[in-house]
Amino acid sequence: MDVSVNGEWISETGAVLVRRSIPGLPEATENTVEIAERDGEVDFGSTYGARPIGLAFFITGDYDTTVSLLMRQFNTRRGVLDLVFSDRPGKHYFAQYRGTMSWDESTGNRVIDIPLKMYDPFPESDERITELTITRSPQVVNVQSIGDERASPVIVLTNIGTTTLHSFKIRNEYLMEG
Repeated sequence: MDVSVNGEWISETGAVLVRRSIPGLPEATENTVEIAERDGEVDFGSTYGARPIGLAFFITGDYDTTVSLLMRQFNTRRGVLDLVFSDRPGKHYFAQYRGTMSWDESTGNRVIDIPLKMYDPFPESDERITELTITRSPQVVNVQSIGDERASPVIVLTNIGTTTLHSFKIRNEYLMEG
């Protein structure tokens, strides 16, 4: 198991990812309001909060050099980091370093824990752009999202010819699968 940070694999720095903690779902935040002279609260539903991520690396290379490289990779001044795990290719976890880097003293300080937080708590999939020439009317084109969350596609229609289009229709139909 390995992790890429902004396109650079950590295993190339002299560290090995030995543990990762990513909760299945981020913590839920309840949205309620207390109103004077009314018992209880008014519930406005729940939303997801930020999602913490914990990474632990075993130092295999020169200790001081490798720790220095890890600190440089996860420096909070780098802002949002794009994390991709080797066993989850195509899923991008956008997180920032938050907390304190700690050492596991039971391993002689060879395991370093790095806390991160995803403020947008869901990973994103690689963008896939498909170009298609419409050759007949009507023509049906299926658009699929392979991410964890349902997403609407962005559809851009461009007339690259010299012929003016006098009639045009876009229809959004949902197929029920059962």
